[in-house]
Amino acid sequence: MKTLIYGCMLVDAATAMFLFFSLFGSGQDSAGKGMIFLPILALIACVAGAYFLLGAGHTGWALGVSGFPVIIVAYLLFISFT
Repeated sequence: MKTLIYGCMLVDAATAMFLFFSLFGSGQDSAGKGMIFLPILALIACVAGAYFLLGAGHTGWALGVSGFPVIIVAYLLFISFT
């Protein structure tokens, strides 16, 4: 169970890093950068929250907090490649 949670946290952190690098690599205006920056903050909060919940022994909640963004990212990857 902990391996699955750590895997979800890794996917969340990797997605946040990808968005962070794409934030500076694209020619977005300030509104576009803000729309990219808010999901970065949300993903970082999910990773931090899952880590805190895992340390407190709440593995079910940690999986929910870290796994929900992974489902959204997987769906976005699916629709972008099909």
